[in-house]
Amino acid sequence: PSAMCATKAFGDRGSSLLTSLVVFVAQMGWFGVQTATCATAFNTLMALVGINVPFWISCIIWGAVMLVTAVYGFTMMKILNYIAVPALVVLCIYGAYHAGSDMGLTAMLALMPETPLPMSAAISTVIGLFAVGTVINCDYARYAKSRKDAVKATFIGVLPAAVMMITVGAVMAMSTGNYDITSVFASMGLPVISMLVLILATWTTNTSNAYTSGLAAMKVFSLRDESRPLVTMLCGAIGTLIAIAGLADALSAFITVLSSFVPPIAGVMIADYWIVGKGKPENWYPVRGFNWNGILAWAIIFGIALKAASETTKTVIENIPALDGIIVCCIAYVVLNGIFGKTGMAGKGKMSVEEAEESVSA
Repeated sequence: PSAMCATKAFGDRGSSLLTSLVVFVAQMGWFGVQTATCATAFNTLMALVGINVPFWISCIIWGAVMLVTAVYGFTMMKILNYIAVPALVVLCIYGAYHAGSDMGLTAMLALMPETPLPMSAAISTVIGLFAVGTVINCDYARYAKSRKDAVKATFIGVLPAAVMMITVGAVMAMSTGNYDITSVFASMGLPVISMLVLILATWTTNTSNAYTSGLAAMKVFSLRDESRPLVTMLCGAIGTLIAIAGLADALSAFITVLSSFVPPIAGVMIADYWIVGKGKPENWYPVRGFNWNGILAWAIIFGIALKAASETTKTVIENIPALDGIIVCCIAYVVLNGIFGKTGMAGKGKMSVEEAEESVSA
């Protein structure tokens, strides 16, 4: 798992705490975004039959539905996913075709937004959208038979679908002149079907967000397993309040935080394995306690990347905060490790893989 892979770069305790903190913050934030999207879709559906429901009430209703499902009906999500995922794919394909027919390829290519987004900001946004998934990718890739299979599975399994969905979303947004997903779907000529599919899709996705944020919170605060239902409920309740507060309206700011917060973790792990360890498996081993070299490198670069992103100032190398976070964090870790690598700053010594597995799963 990801926590295990980071035990040398951050130490077994540091890895467990940091990866759990990342998942906790990100998944609770995404729970708020998805709850707001679902509530908006529900209100749009109700408005079609002349019923006006306050946004905050819809957030509470659907937040509660998702939480109850996450705690008591998680196995039901497998069945719902069999319906939601194909339906969403078909709807997106139809939406792209509908948008292309209405606007035309020539008009789309000639379209110039009133306020163009700088390429650096666009790249950071894309990285932020999948930053958490990248860092915890080893939770899934660990089942591959070889390093080559892990790389192929990641590229073939993720990249085509991600590119397709981002492209389809961009095409529909250009056609409608609106990036709000509910407004985009509602304008496709099938408002009832579109809203039902969107509600179902956000429901299934958000159940997973609530479940994983609850598990991560238990790890961060060292809580016992019997507390999981209550902790999941509390995380979801906070996420629902975030939805009511309007996080979905500040989605770009949330993604900016993620693109500054998460990539430096990958930077430390890359530097530790590929530069310090020279990319050789035999040079990797778990470290007991906290490897403060990795933690300090992450904390410093996170602050710099976040400041640069929020102020839209030039960062150190590429003027792309998310990429700078990875590159500069690699350099910072190599420097700190070179100076303090043989001191207590680098943890309390080696430990066996079995000990590390037990530690990060405790």
